[in-house]
Amino acid sequence: MNIPYDLKNPKKIYKLPNKYKEISGIWFLQGLNSLAFVQDEAIRVYQFDLSSEEIAKYAKHGAGDSEDIVILGDTAYILQAGKRPAIYELTDYTNGSSRCTRYDLNLKEEYNPEGLCHDAKKNRLLIACKGSLINGDTERKIFSFDIKSGKQSNTPVFTINCQDFLDGDGDTFNPSGIAIHPISNDIYLIGAKGVKMIVCYGLDGRLKGAEELDKDRFNQPEGIAFSKSGELIISSEGKKGKKARIYRFPFNHNLGC
Repeated sequence: MNIPYDLKNPKKIYKLPNKYKEISGIWFLQGLNSLAFVQDEAIRVYQFDLSSEEIAKYAKHGAGDSEDIVILGDTAYILQAGKRPAIYELTDYTNGSSRCTRYDLNLKEEYNPEGLCHDAKKNRLLIACKGSLINGDTERKIFSFDIKSGKQSNTPVFTINCQDFLDGDGDTFNPSGIAIHPISNDIYLIGAKGVKMIVCYGLDGRLKGAEELDKDRFNQPEGIAFSKSGELIISSEGKKGKKARIYRFPFNHNLGC
């Protein structure tokens, strides 16, 4: 099952300064050639220019474990995990007068939500859960968050089963990031805990691709995003003396997912 990217040969690799080693979620800013990102335990929105490699600091939000980010216009949405999972909405996030609204999620801590993306067709956010309420469970759930009402769905809109693509007994895949491909509209997930992988599902729930990630290259892959042209971007936290890295991979139209 092929992923339409050559994950052994990135187009570009960026190394971030040490103070950004806990980069946990990214969002590609169309037209700006930049990424918005958040860090674990940090309370700011950051912007990384892919040309100059300069980093700008923007609005603050509530303290907690920042896991992922979505930017829609001048509004940032931050996913927070922990005992009280939530989404922070930051209006006018690039200026000093930004407004912050917190929306508590109806998710128990064990779900451990870590991935956030925008489903443009239904104008909703999708939340990928890293954990489960049941020990040894091989299923991982994705919930939706309605932007207009500020409410989360009580039932998952999508469920993946690790047994679809893992062979080893006891192996698990725990999503740390989620993104929707701008051309195929397939759902891509990456996992940092358990087996490090990238997997691709169609919106009909059919597994379309899966590939293990190189452990030496991807210390802790937690952020995933796509450019409008389909270029894949993955961020990996810094560990064991290594800096955090961002990787760019061209879209191979000849490899279907």
